[in-house]
This record gives sequence, C-alpha cells and structure tokens, in this order.
Amino acid sequence: KGLVDCSVSTEAMASVAFNMSARAAVGGAQLKLSAQRKRVARAPLRVDALAAQVSKVSFDGASAGTATLDVKVAKPDVAKGLVHKYVVMVRQNARRGTASTLTKSEVRGGGRKPFKQKGTGNARAGSSRTPLKPGGGVVFGPKPKDWSIKMNKKERRLAMATAIQSAAAASSMIVVDSLASAAPKTKAMATALKSWGVAEGEKAYIITKDAPEGVTLSTRNMARVVQTDIKHLNVYDVLNADKVVVEESALQYINDFYGESGAAWA
Repeated sequence: KGLVDCSVSTEAMASVAFNMSARAAVGGAQLKLSAQRKRVARAPLRVDALAAQVSKVSFDGASAGTATLDVKVAKPDVAKGLVHKYVVMVRQNARRGTASTLTKSEVRGGGRKPFKQKGTGNARAGSSRTPLKPGGGVVFGPKPKDWSIKMNKKERRLAMATAIQSAAAASSMIVVDSLASAAPKTKAMATALKSWGVAEGEKAYIITKDAPEGVTLSTRNMARVVQTDIKHLNVYDVLNADKVVVEESALQYINDFYGESGAAWA
C-alpha cells in the first residue's frame, strides 16, 4: 500500500525533479542497468501525492494565474530507476525488428564451383557466394526479431506521472487555457509558442485533451514540436522536451487520472 503525504515542501518538490534528460534515461549513463533493474523490481512502489503550481497563460500569451498539477509520484530513491526502466521499454518496443540479411545458403547463385580445385594457384573455393567474397552471404547477420519487453501497468503509470511531475517541478511546464481557437497555420502556431514562453530552437511537447485538427495541422510540419492527446502520452517525449505545453482541460484529466484516488491506481 502506498504512503500518501499531502504536505508539500520546497525540499520535497526538489527531490521529485530528478533532472533526467531523455538521452540519459535511455542510455543510463550513470546507472548500472542490471543492478538497477533488480533494485527497482524488488523495491516497493511507494508513492506520494505532490502538488505543483504551474504558470498558466491564455492562447495569446497573457498571464492567467497558475494551475495545479497534483499527481502521485514515486519516491526519490526509486524514481529515476523506474522512469529509466519505462523509457527503455518504450524505446525498445518501438524497434520494428525487420533487419534481415542472407546467409551463404540463401544468396542466389554460387552452386557451381568457380574454378577447379588444383592448378590455378588460387586458394580452393567451392562457391562464389562465400562470406569471404563480395556478394556473398553474411555471417551471423541480423534476422527478424521481436524486441518487445513488458512492464507492469501500474509501474508504467507511476513512471509517467513521475516524469510529468518532474517537468512541472523543473519549471518546464506551461498550461494554456484552451487550444480550440488554434488556426491550422504553422506560422500562427510558431507565434503562439513564442508568446507562451517556448524559445526558438527549443523542443516542445504539446498535450491536448482530444486532438484538435487545427493544432494537429499547424504542428505536423514543425521539426522540434511534438503534439499528442492525453490518450497517447509518451514518456520519452516528456523527458526530451525543453517545454511541455499542456491544455488546461488535459491537465484536469491528468490530475483526475493520476491523482491520489485516480483511475490509474484502481
């Protein structure tokens, strides 16, 4: 059973913002992966309910006060390992596993002995498709493979909530009151992002309640902007973004779903 502590202090908020980049989360530069996985698997999934105040703006960029992000997150001693485990799962499951090469027996041709056994001065050869020759087969090359791995559902949800909370605690999250009025124009969206506080060159992750067509059309041609709805959140994109832009209705859903008594833990 989780231990819930609703009292929030500056030290607690700082402990949640474990400052993990997406690249570090994938590579595990400072983690011994095998030992970390064992430790995470054996550690109890203790959770805290921590609230964070996030700056809120209108669509035109005017300040509209603050919004509250209130979700359950993992304890600091297991948070980094848990999120790392989830990122590894997401990235590995994205592999198609279709890489394939031909062995010596699968390459077309090579059935005839290229030259006689003796008398030519060459090394003896029985096939022109030997891996030693250009156009020959590949030794121990890749074959189609299923790379997918699994992770417990509540572990995945706790890791996602922790990653979202870390973005808020690191002041990387911006709440926009509504994106319904977004015009399907890339230039208009670029202007809006700038007014919300997303600097030029920064990577942005836009989370909407449903997926308004105007937002989808205006962001799909922007190389450093990823747009999704609350049903398709990606922990790698959350960690990889410099700014996480959340629609107010989407934030309410996140609070309801990942909150202390949310459906995520049912």
